[in-house]
Amino acid sequence: MCKPIEWLRSFFKTTPKRIDHRNKGQEVAIVLVHGFTGDTRATWANFVDLLLAEPGIKSWDLFGIGYPSSLRIDVPNLWAADPDIKKLSLGLTTTLSQSPFSEYKKIAIAAHSMGGLVVERALLDNKKLAERISHLFLFGAPSGGLSKARPFVSLKRQIRDMESDGPFITSLRRDWDAGFPRPMKFFFRTVAGDRDEFVPASSSIEPFPDEFRAVVPGNHLEIVKPVNSQHQSFALVVDALVGGPKKGRPDVDGARIAVELGDFQKAVDTLLPNAEALDSDALASLALALEGLGRGAEALSVLEKHFKGGTSSTDAQGILAGRLKRRWLVGRVQSDLDRAKELYFDALRRSEAKEDHSQAYYHAINVAFLDLMSTPPNSDVPKSVDEMARRAQSHCSQASQTQWRFATEAEAFLMLGDLDGAEALYRRAVALTGSPREIDSMYAQAIRVATRKFDKEGANRIEKVFGLRS
Repeated sequence: MCKPIEWLRSFFKTTPKRIDHRNKGQEVAIVLVHGFTGDTRATWANFVDLLLAEPGIKSWDLFGIGYPSSLRIDVPNLWAADPDIKKLSLGLTTTLSQSPFSEYKKIAIAAHSMGGLVVERALLDNKKLAERISHLFLFGAPSGGLSKARPFVSLKRQIRDMESDGPFITSLRRDWDAGFPRPMKFFFRTVAGDRDEFVPASSSIEPFPDEFRAVVPGNHLEIVKPVNSQHQSFALVVDALVGGPKKGRPDVDGARIAVELGDFQKAVDTLLPNAEALDSDALASLALALEGLGRGAEALSVLEKHFKGGTSSTDAQGILAGRLKRRWLVGRVQSDLDRAKELYFDALRRSEAKEDHSQAYYHAINVAFLDLMSTPPNSDVPKSVDEMARRAQSHCSQASQTQWRFATEAEAFLMLGDLDGAEALYRRAVALTGSPREIDSMYAQAIRVATRKFDKEGANRIEKVFGLRS
């Protein structure tokens, strides 16, 4: 067992953790950097395996670099669980200036979430490092900052650094615009997920000129967890590294960006004439754009008619409500909340009329979730949340035992104050699915409810269930 002073020294150490995925001493290297509370290996998951298997980039060495970031609280004037972003950027700069990185002629960096802020600050503060960068990819990075309404904002210095009107973000944006005028000397893309519940497009892509923006399908975690080499995030990176022939931006990609930035008419003009040929993600974007123009009935009709695999009316309402829910979580626009609840509640009523218990518990738990999340953090939980959580449980008890039933029951247990019961059910749900996308979807809602109901203890235990904490 280590002595207390040795433990403290290791706890405060800010040198990034390094993983050598491929270290052959070649001329160029790719460096992957995780985000807030992320992990050097787990954040990028299959991205690493796909990069190692990609024939076109065998000449690139591949590394992961991590840094201290967790939900452990900072105690002012006593100790800090994790260093601030400025110190993290200095640690990254130090690491990249030493062997083996100092020996590479060029380095490409892909950073996720808060890791993007670490990298941006490092490049601004060290011109020699910036001159050695060949490519920079920012995935879901809160480059424009986040609103103050975040869990632990008063307890975590890393979260305070991400406040949109705080000194770190304000200076970062000012310095970036001055330090990297166009044309840029390295390839740059900033990427948003079209279902990102944590970082809005106004923060991830809007701070940069249009030529550097991209939007891909997925939530905040999914965008760096490709399931195959056709995944848009992976293809974007590989095409850039190999100098792919991509010219201009596909119309669908441009429409996704328009949706994320609120230019709904542009998205509808692009997507609606081709609705029959669109994939499911693009159809959901089209529906959201139609909804934004006040054409809600048409949005549902498009989803029911064209969504791949066949979509019932209550399915369609759930898809559209889900997109509105995610948009409300990052933008907090009241009309998005009201419309999402309206769609979920109506779909719940109609599912119950058809005794479709699987659909019913899905809609019920989302109504409860929105009621909970729209309540001020320090106030009592409304009775409507308990009532709807029990309603979801009732439908779960009459439905097949799937991962989604167990995840819904677990979320209901959290809302009703049973953390032990929720933890056990989430473990059953995780055990039944091998899909990173499904697990990420479960986690995104679970961590919010657990934090709202049980504060740090709930967040820590949910992270353990989902493998994000040892």
